[in-house]
Amino acid sequence: MAATTIYSVIRRLLDSGVSFKTPLDPDWTAYSSTYNIRLPVTPAIVIIPSNPQHIQEAILCAREHGFKVQARSGGHSYASYGNGGSDGAMIVDLRELRDVNHEVCPIVVHAGARLGNMAQEIFKGSDRNFALPHGTCAGVGVGGHFTHGGYGFFSRAWGLAMDRIVGMTVITADGSHVTADRQQNQDLFYAMRGAADSFGIASSFSLSPVSAPKSIVHWSVKISDATKSVRRAVHAFQYIQDFTHNKLAVDRWLGLSLTLASDYFAVDGTYLGTRANFEDTVLSALVAGLQEKATVEIKELDWLSTLKLLNQDQDISISGEYSEHSNFFAKSVVVPDPGFNEEAMTSFFTFLLDQGAHAPVPYFTMINLYGGPDSQISNKDQDFSAYAHRDAHWVAQLYGYVDNDKVFPPEGLDFINGLAKSMTEHLPRYGSYLNYADPSLTREEAHKLYYGEELYKSLKLLKQKWDPDNVFANPQSI
Repeated sequence: MAATTIYSVIRRLLDSGVSFKTPLDPDWTAYSSTYNIRLPVTPAIVIIPSNPQHIQEAILCAREHGFKVQARSGGHSYASYGNGGSDGAMIVDLRELRDVNHEVCPIVVHAGARLGNMAQEIFKGSDRNFALPHGTCAGVGVGGHFTHGGYGFFSRAWGLAMDRIVGMTVITADGSHVTADRQQNQDLFYAMRGAADSFGIASSFSLSPVSAPKSIVHWSVKISDATKSVRRAVHAFQYIQDFTHNKLAVDRWLGLSLTLASDYFAVDGTYLGTRANFEDTVLSALVAGLQEKATVEIKELDWLSTLKLLNQDQDISISGEYSEHSNFFAKSVVVPDPGFNEEAMTSFFTFLLDQGAHAPVPYFTMINLYGGPDSQISNKDQDFSAYAHRDAHWVAQLYGYVDNDKVFPPEGLDFINGLAKSMTEHLPRYGSYLNYADPSLTREEAHKLYYGEELYKSLKLLKQKWDPDNVFANPQSI
């Protein structure tokens, strides 16, 4: 973008009282650097609104001068889309819009709040000790997380984070500030819950919370002997997958995840019930048919201690400037119900136990249970929101990383891509999860895997209505 254009933008923003940062500011790096060090993307300008009117002015300015716009609430985009995904975008950084009002019903949370701070405020600040389902990383921003899914260990009980949204305020591509809910702008409300990066900037959310449980059971079953052969690993996974369909043992109150490596096999999670009921009903059924020796750990924690433990046992309160970064490449695989077939499991474990034993980068593979009996994720469909994966049984995250001062090697990309291919090449159908955005996908591949053909067609029509000039854009947007 020509320098004269930037100067025109700056003059207009100054006249409107809108705060911003440019490369001329000494703290530019703090506002322009990406969370994922592997994918540096430099915006042309970063807007720092302190109210929705500032966002309106920024969007009108972007339209006039030909900038693409993306919002950044926490900046954790795996593909650096919080910086636009490609150089030269206008970024609307929502860090100043972080208020949480738990004294109204539904509660109101502004899009720049971080998950940890929000969770702490709605719990401590209300007599009912409110809680919401969401991810485990306390530094993630509410805006992007809630509008593109928002899975956490309690999602099978309470739904995805997006499922708790009952309304939102949105700044649209023409600069309007509108309410979107089930009575007003219903089609925008639909699109913003699943594809917000293509449709607008949510400045605040009205959310329906639950009362936090008094106690949560945390459990872990390690069966690493299962990795001694492909056959044993496949058998163990198949047994666990069969268990997740057992209506006598599994209900909405169970959160479950598998963590896998070439020499590690563990299934762990949470349970919203008594320890005695977990041991008698869930654990007994889980371990009864395992061929491998299992190491079992169980403990009970209160709600805030639970959130801290799930946040890698770090404080969930984020104070001051957030400066966390990581250097990684990740992919996701959404596996529809009823789950993996034997061919896919065999292919995956053959690759994992062979190539994973001498992987070129550190890595982890995490496979989260979305479906199963009584799941409050899969009890909805695509008529509820623009989220394509209500039929998911598993969602896998394949994540390779290196130290922040290192260069991520090409061999690491090949390894994670190979791991994903080994998982998908024998599946009749699969998808990908937009909150684990994969920049290696083409726009067409991303649309197919994130949304599916039918939902994409519907969103394309809504895009023509709400953003016909494609103001809100990134390399994989609609």
